[in-house]
Amino acid sequence: MRTCRVPGCNETTTKFGAYCTTHKAITRRHGDPLQEGITKAHLEPYVKIVEARIVKNATNPVWSQLEERWLALASAAGATLSAYHNGRPGVRQEVLAAHEIKKLREAVEPRTVIVMALAMYVMLDQEPRRFRSDEAFTTQLVRRVRGLSDVNVGEWYDHKTNRMKRVYRELPPRVVQVLANWIVPVLGGVGIKLAALERADQEARQKELTSFHQAVSDLT
Repeated sequence: MRTCRVPGCNETTTKFGAYCTTHKAITRRHGDPLQEGITKAHLEPYVKIVEARIVKNATNPVWSQLEERWLALASAAGATLSAYHNGRPGVRQEVLAAHEIKKLREAVEPRTVIVMALAMYVMLDQEPRRFRSDEAFTTQLVRRVRGLSDVNVGEWYDHKTNRMKRVYRELPPRVVQVLANWIVPVLGGVGIKLAALERADQEARQKELTSFHQAVSDLT
């Protein structure tokens, strides 16, 4: 038996894998064996940054264009599902991914999806160490976007606590990757641009503050 590839883990691997059962599950869920889940609370300050940028550029048509792009993606997903249900063969992970897009389209406003996705890109720029790899980032991006809808959450009764508990329904990694491959081209470019704008603003504020402190220091 081999030892799990994750540094510091002495558990044995699964039969055909490189990781132990625990780290295999984490990789499936988060995109990397050492990746921690990004929560709604983690993203809250970045959502506010994006919302402020939207207000600042309220007349810019990019926001409506992003909504149109998202709706076009949802329409394409609907067409994929229709073709599949009408008997046309389809790739399983693409059909499942299309179903996820359809659920989001029906349950969540386009602007809400857009803001969440853009906030993920600002977070990536501000806290790159939170993400262990590109795949970990795109996995978290998909998780946070899917997390906007309760249709992806199941409930079960815990007899020990006598309470209902909620559980996030995981997708196979290949389906997550298909979703990422669809979402990133639609929203990623603007996300990268907003991240760069926020970084430039922060640098300008820091430069101004440094200049002020130097002026105070130079007082005689």
